[in-house]
Parts: sequence; C-alpha cells; structure tokens
Amino acid sequence: MTPRIRNNFERIIPQPRGNRAARTSCFFVLICTLLLYLLGILNYTRSQIAYAVAFNCVLTQIWHLINGLCVFSEELAHIHSRYDGEYLKALQASLNTRNTFFMIFSATLWYIFYEEISLPNTLNVVLLILCHFFCRCVGIQDPTQATISEIIENKQLNVAHGLAWSYYVGYLKFVLPGMKHMVKKFNEDNNNLLRSPEMFKLNILIPLSCKIYNDLNEEDENITFEKAIPPLHIDRAGIKARVFKNNVYRILDEEHRPYYCIAEYATPLASLYEMSNITSAAFSKQDRIKQAKLFYRTLKDILESSLECQNTFRLLIYNDSPQTEEFPKHLISQLILKHLKQQHSEEYKLEFRT
Repeated sequence: MTPRIRNNFERIIPQPRGNRAARTSCFFVLICTLLLYLLGILNYTRSQIAYAVAFNCVLTQIWHLINGLCVFSEELAHIHSRYDGEYLKALQASLNTRNTFFMIFSATLWYIFYEEISLPNTLNVVLLILCHFFCRCVGIQDPTQATISEIIENKQLNVAHGLAWSYYVGYLKFVLPGMKHMVKKFNEDNNNLLRSPEMFKLNILIPLSCKIYNDLNEEDENITFEKAIPPLHIDRAGIKARVFKNNVYRILDEEHRPYYCIAEYATPLASLYEMSNITSAAFSKQDRIKQAKLFYRTLKDILESSLECQNTFRLLIYNDSPQTEEFPKHLISQLILKHLKQQHSEEYKLEFRT
C-alpha cells in the first residue's frame, strides 16, 4: 500500500483503545486530593479521615451492587440457557467481583474507624467524587460480563469479528496456502500470464459501502474477466471434493496497457449489506460502515498472524461512496494498479542492486 493510501486509511480504521481514560481519572484523583487539602481536610484526625473516606467508598459501591442485583434478576430467567443451571455463575456474571470485595473492605474500615463526625458538605462532595475517580482508576467500576454480553447482543457489535473469522477459517485458510501452486499450474497452460510474484497474491476487495457485484466489470469497466485458475478441491463439511475457485482479471491502465491479477470481493460484506436493508436486523448504514472497518482490521490481524498465509494476499479497502475524492473514476483498477506497479518497482530496484 502506498504511503498516501496508507495514511488516508489509517485515520479511519479504528485502533484498539488505550488507557487514557484511567490516566485521566488518576489526574482527577490528584485534583480532588489537592482540593481536600485546600479545604482543610488535615484539620481532622487520621481516624476521622479514614472513616470519611471509607463511608464515601461504601456509598460509591452501593449503587453498583444494587445495579448488579437488578442484572442478576434478569439472568435468573436465562439460568439454564446461559449458565447450565448454575446460579453461582450467573451471580458472578452479574456482579463485579472486585467491586464487591472493595465494598466489603470499605465497610470493614468504616466499622473499625466509626466515629461521630460532621464534615462540611463541600468536603463530603469532594470525597465522594474522589472515591468515584479512584474506583475508576483501579477498574472497580468496569462493566460486568452480563452487561457486556447484553450490549454486544443488542448492538450486534460482534458481527464483523465473527464474519472475519468465518471468512478465514472457512475459506482463506484453504485457498491462500495453495494459491502459489494453483498459479503455477495456470501459467503452464497460459504462457506464463501471471509471471511476476505480485500477481500470485489474491487481491481481496473491501468496499466500505459493503456493496459487491457479481462481476468486477460492473463496478469498473477497466477490469474484465480473463480466465479462472485451476480450482482447489477439498472434502469439507460432508461435501466431497468441494470446489474453491478464483478468477484472473485483466486491468487496463491509463494508456490501455494490460495487467493481470487475481481478485475478488470479500464475500462476507454481502451479509453486512443485506442486514442493513432488513428492518428486523436493526442494522443502520452507520453500523454497516463501522463493521466494514472492523472487519478489515480483524481480518488483517488474522492473516498477518497466520504463517501459512504470509505473502499470499493483499487487502484493499476503499471508499466507494458517490463522488469519492480519492479515485473518482475507475476506482478499483487504479487502486490495484498502484499496488502492482509499486511492488514491481520495488522488486526491480532490488534486482538492480543485487
């Protein structure tokens, strides 16, 4: 991928979140501590301060405990389907274990240092905020397993992840390792048409719109079907000699010079596109675009970590929305040609140096 294309798409491909939220919480803990100092917290004894802090920590955690019990009441309705009838598992999924232990610990300190004390309202408010941020820092207020599961199921946030793995396990894992062998057999019967190494790779097209066509020529007239490479036959899921086929396409550049490559759409994108057109799926266009980006990232991570698939693929993500500024015309052909010409140039320079 050229630096220009890479920089453009790095800005829109979501990356794993860091720990800035926790660090920000730590910053606010310091601010609250400074405010307590300025408000005269040191005018009280250590036991009084410990009692006040413990009391506010208990208040902070009570809400999360009550919320967890409400979640537990819902999980009881799914005790057999989700937890194999084990109530303890359902309770653990509904409650944050660290939150529960921390509340018990705070309640113990509250009991030990119990003392009649009346702090100003300002000090109490700052102490309560301090306890909230402290719990956020150490991850005590993280969502429970049941809450995360509910969010994922309701928002269908795991669609892209599942599709990417299914695409790899059910298709790419078989096709990509044998691609080089199939291309060599194809070249024997076609006058070495795919002669350079960059032509051995499978170009996987990932349009952000998720709209895919039965023929690449329908989207880009500079791309035409040439021939099919020898199919791969594998016994799969009860089907004897299941056929996996790939096609060779001819691509014309600006001067109508022909280039050849193996290309296809990432077929799971069709599922995302159809889901966005079905009302019952509750899957919006924005959800579709987001899932397409996550699909690209997940598939990229899977393939790059697979030793048997290295140097056998090229993931090409592009924005095919109307009036795209990047490539307003002949979008796919220009994108593929950029990669073919770039890699050909790099290999030529390497050969020249050696």
